[in-house]
Amino acid sequence: MIALGAVAVLAVTAACGDADDPESPGGTSGLKIGYSSPVASQPSQALLTDGLNLAAKELGWTVSVVDANLSPDAQVSNVQTMIQQNVAGIGLWALDAGAMEGAYARAKDANIPVIGVNSTGQNVTSTVWWGFNLCDSEDAPFKQAAKQIATARPGGKVIVMGGPPVPSIQQNVKCFSDAATAAGLTIVNQTDNTKDTSAEAAALTADLFTKYKDVDAVWAYNDATALGASTSAQQAGLMISDGTSEGVIIQGANGDSDAIEAIKQGRLTGTWDPDAYATGMCVLKAIDDAKKGTSSKNYVVTAKYWDKSNIADYKEPAERGYTLANIPVSVK
Repeated sequence: MIALGAVAVLAVTAACGDADDPESPGGTSGLKIGYSSPVASQPSQALLTDGLNLAAKELGWTVSVVDANLSPDAQVSNVQTMIQQNVAGIGLWALDAGAMEGAYARAKDANIPVIGVNSTGQNVTSTVWWGFNLCDSEDAPFKQAAKQIATARPGGKVIVMGGPPVPSIQQNVKCFSDAATAAGLTIVNQTDNTKDTSAEAAALTADLFTKYKDVDAVWAYNDATALGASTSAQQAGLMISDGTSEGVIIQGANGDSDAIEAIKQGRLTGTWDPDAYATGMCVLKAIDDAKKGTSSKNYVVTAKYWDKSNIADYKEPAERGYTLANIPVSVK
């Protein structure tokens, strides 16, 4: 983790390209953008930063990413500094939406668009959603996750692993838990990995696997937690199911590289990939749209589930050939 006492600049990218001609109508080349990451050491957040940088290169912008390191107070300070620096746009994944409202209002007064990642607010211009952070349809990813487990283990027993008290995480836990109960599964325990590390998840689930020896599945809010659960499951002598085989089903989320490798090796059942790389690109697309007067309220990045059945088709994010014109996003 990065110390809170000195908020670190994690990525600064400057590029001038032909994608956006400043002399053309609506041209926005040369803009300076700020992004506040909730915890930049998390692999998916690092991918999001890579996506920001790729989009910045395409647009000819400069992006500075600062780390709130799971501190709402630090994030408020980050955004206030960005406003003082008169950036052209602000992106952030809000740790505490209520605490951010004052800063959002000041940004609006300064005519600075604010793009929330899985975050909303009265003065948030647009929100870029991970598809699996929405629970508004029957095919929502975490509803699908519950149905997958219920199909493989009808009436099964499930451990739910949540995380830090971030609204989007809490919403995901509720989405899965409600769908699991509706599908006939029994949630025998819900524990939060508030430290957001694999080591802590392993320690937490070691005790749980001792108490619930006949558990059928573990649903984890992210891959670090799922991988920690996998480690303690194997130490407890349990097999990891590929989703159809015997053993305990362990599902994660974020599409982290370690999780992809674990699926290939049979140490993890699957992961929901939110496409954090495309998310970073979409934040800049939303700012560009706002500057041109064509913004939408919601941008939803498509999520994909990886498991044994399709893992051979996986491509690294940087190899997917994304541009701002073809990122997998729906606009609502």
